[in-house]
Amino acid sequence: MIPKIPRQFCNQHITLKKKKKETDQWNQPTYEDAVEVDGVIFQPQTIYSGTNNNRQIIANAVVYFFAGISIPLCSFDKEDVGSIIIFEKKEYLVKSIIDNRDPLSNELYSYELEVL
Repeated sequence: MIPKIPRQFCNQHITLKKKKKETDQWNQPTYEDAVEVDGVIFQPQTIYSGTNNNRQIIANAVVYFFAGISIPLCSFDKEDVGSIIIFEKKEYLVKSIIDNRDPLSNELYSYELEVL
């Protein structure tokens, strides 16, 4: 089993609004009620795609949710791309979801959400 990250390293708090499958009358996304999540790591960073002068920003931060540490631990799948994360009163849009598994047990270790 992969060693767990110490709980004291996961001292940040976010608000999550998951995107619903249905849209409103103007075909805009609708969201579930906001959920407060403790025990995450919000890592601001700029992630680019492309080379030389053809680079685009694909993320402004990565949010880490850890099994057994993040409360509540939300589950994510590809349908949750487009959800909203609020950190320090700023909204971010989920652009990518990475599901990390323990290679020995295949149990969930963490989620990494790239946000823009």
